[in-house]
Amino acid sequence: MNNYYKIRLTPNEKFINIPIKIDFDMLGREELVEEFERQTIEKVINPINDFETTRFSHAPWDSNQDKTEINYVFNFFDQTVNVTTATQSNWLDDYENAGFFDNEIYFFANSFKGSFFKLDLYNTKNFQDQKSLISVIIPTQQGLKEPGTIGVAQTPVEVKKPKFILDYIGADKEGFFIYWLKQKSFLDQNEFYVSCKFFNAKKGGFVRMMNEPQSSLSGLNKFNFNKGTYFFYKIMLDYDTYEYKIYKEIPVLNQAPTLFRVGDNTNPVVWYEYVNEQ
Repeated sequence: MNNYYKIRLTPNEKFINIPIKIDFDMLGREELVEEFERQTIEKVINPINDFETTRFSHAPWDSNQDKTEINYVFNFFDQTVNVTTATQSNWLDDYENAGFFDNEIYFFANSFKGSFFKLDLYNTKNFQDQKSLISVIIPTQQGLKEPGTIGVAQTPVEVKKPKFILDYIGADKEGFFIYWLKQKSFLDQNEFYVSCKFFNAKKGGFVRMMNEPQSSLSGLNKFNFNKGTYFFYKIMLDYDTYEYKIYKEIPVLNQAPTLFRVGDNTNPVVWYEYVNEQ
């Protein structure tokens, strides 16, 4: 390093300019101190986070982009059949397979009226790490109807069935919207894994459901299978439109699963009662 400088002066010059660059050690530290003060104050005063929620509606699925309904079908298992020899036809969208009689359904007995479907949205399908973030309730008072009979005279009536078409309009709206954070500043989460349970008020307990019937699984896999694959659908939120879509993950060997959209009238969101070993 050269520490010697040559300075030339003329007789008329009264100032000396020394061309030496000087960097102060405190350069830039003032901004760091201000940032430290800001972070410390925020921790002390416990600032308010934006927990405001908004509703996400089901995204249109037809070519004209005007059909927004979401279709659900819930199938209950015929308990008189052994699940190891069962076929898909042993799961039906009929509350009778859940233990309800037509007269209980038709007159909305407390045991039926108090029953409901519960959709739980998690941050992951990994059971060890997942956190429940949202729950959506679909009551049994909603849904389509099917023929039934009541009384000794076997009077024909229309009774509710576990098949739902939810939308903006009509009587069946509960469970159509998903309410979630309006802003992503507090929690940036727009993908969820949804599982399903049915609370049977007549039996006083929950029944877990799958996205495939166990009859489609072979051998011991009827009870020993990948729970993350068969217990969940995937929901994706769009913050630009405040809409959501539901997908079924199709496993692909040694690759990421393929996403197949469900929820329309051709490919509804279908759930099947899960049966423990009999």
